[in-house]
Amino acid sequence: MSMYNSDYNNNGNNNHRGGMGWLIVSVALVMLIVGGMFGAILVRGNQSATEDQLIESTTQPEEATATPSATEEPAEESPSTAIDPDFSFPEVDPAETMDAFSTHVADLVSQVEDSVVGIANYTQAMFMDGTAEVAQGSGSGVIVSEDGYVVTNYHVISDASKVTVLMHDGEEIEAQVIGYDSVLDIALLKIDRTGLTAAKLGDSDSVRTGEFALAIGSPLGNELAGTVTFGTISAAERELTLSDGYTVEMIQTDAAINPGNSGGALINMNGEVIGINSRKNSGMTSDGAEIEGLGFAIPINQVKPVVEELIQTGTIKRPGLGVTCRLLQGYNSRYEVIYGMEVVEVTEGSGADIAGLQSGDIILELDGEAIQSDTAMRAWLYSKQIGDVVELTVQRNGEKFTVQVTLTEIAAS
Repeated sequence: MSMYNSDYNNNGNNNHRGGMGWLIVSVALVMLIVGGMFGAILVRGNQSATEDQLIESTTQPEEATATPSATEEPAEESPSTAIDPDFSFPEVDPAETMDAFSTHVADLVSQVEDSVVGIANYTQAMFMDGTAEVAQGSGSGVIVSEDGYVVTNYHVISDASKVTVLMHDGEEIEAQVIGYDSVLDIALLKIDRTGLTAAKLGDSDSVRTGEFALAIGSPLGNELAGTVTFGTISAAERELTLSDGYTVEMIQTDAAINPGNSGGALINMNGEVIGINSRKNSGMTSDGAEIEGLGFAIPINQVKPVVEELIQTGTIKRPGLGVTCRLLQGYNSRYEVIYGMEVVEVTEGSGADIAGLQSGDIILELDGEAIQSDTAMRAWLYSKQIGDVVELTVQRNGEKFTVQVTLTEIAAS
């Protein structure tokens, strides 16, 4: 009994513990399943939140980088300063470069050479058996139109009884002097030919100091016609005061310019005429310093309007008082030198005539400035325009007075 009971009790305890074990396992499984489902929900929730953050993070820059308003300036991008370690400058063959440049210069000369001519100045000479025309000087010129207009320097053809043009092919043609501007040192000739090669005129205002240039002309006479010299623009804008006191702007070059080059072409590396060669400084200074490589050309932009006016009218008009004067020199009570321009003749109908100037009047001041020389007076006039009103201080019979004079048009001489 007791053993039975003992057996029963033991078996019964065992069965109860086994049932409780299965119950615990079942609850654990249920909790595991529920926990897994809840964890999945949490993971998905976190994933959704993360996705929302990603969406916000990807859409926010688009709003930040949207097109700025009209009042906002876009930020400047900093240039990259990174250097490619593999970069290297392309190799250049110096010989090929020089050959190409030399060929280019030769091509420019071939384009312009037919447009640069020689000029001969003839004068009448007396001989035992009569008179004859003999050459007294020579220079160069530039063909500026297909129908035969030629530009040269005034000093090349001044005082000539006949002027001829030596073409590039050797033909010598007599030329007509259309007109000139002695101040700017420009003269215009005309030959009876058509279909000529006119030089291409450039823009002298764009010339820069240091550029290369070519001078073409006939140094020392027509025997050396077509001589080409090479150099640089030493100064693009050089002011020079001429012998008559007039200040002009010139192009300075070290391309060799010699007697006979006057009136020839100064051309740039595009084959365009940028100046008319006019003068050079050479020899020695009063201090014994040698002068070399100082050549000067008249800027072509100054030449163009003169040529146009000469073609249209044959003369260059400048402002004038309408008087013929001579320089007087005297002294005041303090033994100071006083200069004045004595009026010799008054042109009828001129500004001076209308203002009442008379022969014998002495002009002492021009717009309040004392007169120092006749060239200074001319320079002062050339700085004015036709129609300008100027004030003169005049002495007549020992008395001084001022008078207003309207400058009138006179032909340049």
